[in-house]
Amino acid sequence: MKYDVVVVGGGPAGVISALTAKNVYPKKSVCLIKEIGDSIIPCAIPYMINTMPDPKQNAMGDDPLRSADIEIVVAKVVALNTKDRSVALQSGDTISFDRLILATGTDAVRPPVAGIDKKGIFTISKSMSAMVALREIIHSIQNIVIIGGGFIGSEFADELIKIPGKEVHLVEIMPKLLFAAFDDEFCDKIEEVMTEEGIHIHTNRRVVSINGNGSVDSVTLDNGETIKADIVILGAGAKPSVEFAKEAGLRITDRGSIWVDDYMQTSIEGIFAVGDCALKRDFFTRREVPVWLASTATSEARNAGVNVFGIRVLNQMPGTVAAFSTRLGDVSFASAGMIDRTVKKENFRSVCSAAVAYDRHPITLPEACECKVKLCYSPRSGIVLGGQIYGCAAVGELINVIALAIQKKVTVREIDMMQIATHPLLTAAPTVHPLINAAHQALAQMRAMVKEED
Repeated sequence: MKYDVVVVGGGPAGVISALTAKNVYPKKSVCLIKEIGDSIIPCAIPYMINTMPDPKQNAMGDDPLRSADIEIVVAKVVALNTKDRSVALQSGDTISFDRLILATGTDAVRPPVAGIDKKGIFTISKSMSAMVALREIIHSIQNIVIIGGGFIGSEFADELIKIPGKEVHLVEIMPKLLFAAFDDEFCDKIEEVMTEEGIHIHTNRRVVSINGNGSVDSVTLDNGETIKADIVILGAGAKPSVEFAKEAGLRITDRGSIWVDDYMQTSIEGIFAVGDCALKRDFFTRREVPVWLASTATSEARNAGVNVFGIRVLNQMPGTVAAFSTRLGDVSFASAGMIDRTVKKENFRSVCSAAVAYDRHPITLPEACECKVKLCYSPRSGIVLGGQIYGCAAVGELINVIALAIQKKVTVREIDMMQIATHPLLTAAPTVHPLINAAHQALAQMRAMVKEED
């Protein structure tokens, strides 16, 4: 079999690559190869355990691909031949291509812990059948230990504690939960919210052994504490899935990703890579960063899909601004760009400002929620370098405003003068809007710095 475009990977990056290529080049034949037949929407995986009445609500259906006349092959790719322009499947079949887009994602990391292979230890799978099975197990047991306090681990802990009768322990090796995404005061707010939910948090701690005779019954931490565990969930990170790409001679970066240029083309002409398997460059430093987000992946996929047969649109990837959002307990948290801790590490000159307001006006309205916005910006130009927010559900969209501001090099003065829509039931009052007030505080700080220099 031969196709004009072959996409390897059935996640968001693979699907959007295939759909974009078919839309832009309707006369070209497109085939998508995916290893998991019963794939699910990755970002909603934690909520399959309890929030969704039926986990099958999170299925990633194939209807959009079929409607676009894209061939779907469920198989595992085991080898890539760059000279013959073909991929070999585990079944022994081969599929030839003119253009290839790799969207192979990541593989879960199993930390080097004694007893890591015992029964009852689970990684997060992107298979419907695997997650349905895990859901059934979780509802039948009581004591759960989660290793890893990043987004996946924290969201799973938040989901599991909502099930009556569960004892949930979250172990994180870093000083605070979500340490890479937020500054200390936001991390502290996250820990406060999750502790109030009843989650037992162990930061600055490492699991040194998983105990039990065949099956897990407890874990031991590096301080000697032993925690009872019926199951252990691993959320300690991932690594790019690049094995057959590496064997085929594609350039691999020092951190293990497939090297790509600004149009997502690899070191071999006509072969592209998108999503979590592909190199991510920081927006500011252009250094490689391990930022794996569906939003970034789909942006890369649209880039590759449009330009797969030659540069049609000058749509270079500007580097990732690492825009995150999550909801823990009843509070939403979001971050984009540089946090204060990162700014200092990279030796950027910056200043931070913050403002707090309620998302209703007057605040006596029902469901009014406190919202805090923190901005990091350049003290000379006022260009926004990063932002963090906590508050209500609107935080998930407000961070997108900050993310665009970072990409377009918007200044705090421009944000201060921004014209906004407000409504008593939807937003903070225009007189105290936290984003604008944070920018206003920034301008006051800039004026004070000028006076000090004078």
